[in-house]
Amino acid sequence: AGVGGYFDAAPLALLPDGNGGFYRKIENFPRGMHYYHWFVDGVKLFHPKAGFSYGCFETINTFEVPERGAEFYYLKEVPHGTVHLAKYASGVNGHLKECYVYTPYGSQKDPSRRYPVLYLQHGVGENETGWIWQGKLNYIMDNLIAEHKCREMIVVMSCDYAFIEGEEAVFFPGDFDRELMEDLIPYVETHFPVKRGRNYRALAGLSLGSALAARSVCRHRDKFSALGMFSGVSLYDAERICTDEAEKPDVVFFSRGSREEEISRGIEDICKKMRESETLCVKKVYEGYHEWHVWRKSLRDFVPLLFCGAETVEETASACCMERRLDEKQLSVQSMEEQMLFFDPVHRQI
Repeated sequence: AGVGGYFDAAPLALLPDGNGGFYRKIENFPRGMHYYHWFVDGVKLFHPKAGFSYGCFETINTFEVPERGAEFYYLKEVPHGTVHLAKYASGVNGHLKECYVYTPYGSQKDPSRRYPVLYLQHGVGENETGWIWQGKLNYIMDNLIAEHKCREMIVVMSCDYAFIEGEEAVFFPGDFDRELMEDLIPYVETHFPVKRGRNYRALAGLSLGSALAARSVCRHRDKFSALGMFSGVSLYDAERICTDEAEKPDVVFFSRGSREEEISRGIEDICKKMRESETLCVKKVYEGYHEWHVWRKSLRDFVPLLFCGAETVEETASACCMERRLDEKQLSVQSMEEQMLFFDPVHRQI
């Protein structure tokens, strides 16, 4: 059974093949990446030998159906960037957090060169692994850069869940904005060769991540030059960006799946207001539901719009942030009692 969208959640019975196994042939199955579950005698299982990712707040099986002509996220024979797994301490909850950081090919050969940076957020039920495992971001960026379709840039993918102790888990969990501004950005600017300043910083996300991105861009107009909302939800902050008198982003990008009718409401009006305020507003619709095939295409079309303006002077480097120290109790809990990669959502049981 799927989880909705093109692969329905109703269980699909397999048939005995006469040799002790089971099968089911489906003609013309829709393209894209699909989450799905296995059931044996009505019991939901995880198939350890099938493809898997972390989604829907659990380790879940996945498979891909290729779309003819859509090879932009394939592994190709081009120069490849590096995906770093970095750790930083959250001042919001004292947890040791992880982020994936993509750096373009050649960045380690010339330590004096610096790059603009895109902060990119995941959706509900996923975490910092999503844009690599499901989104194929590193392949998309490698291919776009090799084809000279976008600027070389660093991309930071962190976990949206910045839980505050004692709070009830809700759609906006904890205080991501504070963690982004006070912990993640200072960490990245201290440990990676990024250019500092509004003109070299962009923020985007899908679903929940789009709402968090819009909120932070709305609050910190002097820190981000572009906003990307893939399957954008909670459009209140996006509307504030175009209606109040504060500085406007250079680029605002909206995208959605063609079957996401609810998400389309309000976007047309916001785009009209943004164009009236001379903000570059780009709107894209891709065939599909609330799914990764839509978000991969969103990323492909968003990053070529970034950091295209004239070069400006970087912000003066701020003093290196003091490395936060975690207390022994929290280190012990994360080491011994919780699965490190996924501990936040699982720990909160949402």
